[in-house]
Amino acid sequence: PRLPLLGPVKARTRGRSLTERKAYMTAVLAFLATRPHGATPDELADAMGITPAKARGYAKIVRDWLGQNPRTGTTHLPDARHAPSALARGVPVYAVQVALVDAHLYGRLRARGQARGSDGIPDLISALGLVTGRPFDQLRPGAWTWLYDGDRLDQHLVCAVVDVAHIVTTHALQSGDSETARKACELAATAAPEEDRPFLDLAAVADAEGRGDEIHTVLRDHVLN
Repeated sequence: PRLPLLGPVKARTRGRSLTERKAYMTAVLAFLATRPHGATPDELADAMGITPAKARGYAKIVRDWLGQNPRTGTTHLPDARHAPSALARGVPVYAVQVALVDAHLYGRLRARGQARGSDGIPDLISALGLVTGRPFDQLRPGAWTWLYDGDRLDQHLVCAVVDVAHIVTTHALQSGDSETARKACELAATAAPEEDRPFLDLAAVADAEGRGDEIHTVLRDHVLN
């Protein structure tokens, strides 16, 4: 199963097809998939504003939707009583197993790239290749209240994209590769249009390319407005 969060959110699964409430169940899946240690039925119910009984019913729908892992024959969302996280915490826990969440892969690529210094720039460029727009874009109204409470995962991802793009842009300009620099900061501007950093980087790219008019346009329209 795949769950892209670095752009429009749209789950891709291989289990039982959903004909109703797919957007809502995507929000349920995203909540569970972004809990490092899983979520209890009560935590899921509280996040979605529903009863614990309904939370258990929705978890079963998501379980059937995700399907089975063909390598192990077990479901990608195990019974809350038998999940590895449940054994560790001592309480029933819903924890998604072996789902490809682009934000998790982005974090691993970023960490490895930054740990390797200049040799890690290809990892950072690969991380940026996962970004398709604003993180958590095109959400169904009413199903994502949990995203805006407490630790703002969407804002963390925005900052992560801006930071990596800035590193790639800076390195590319120092290497005389304005094409890579421009791609990086334009991608960051798409993911974080309210942030100044991508547009300041874009102005720096324009300066390196001798595009004086573009510098003034970018600063006027996106930084000094």
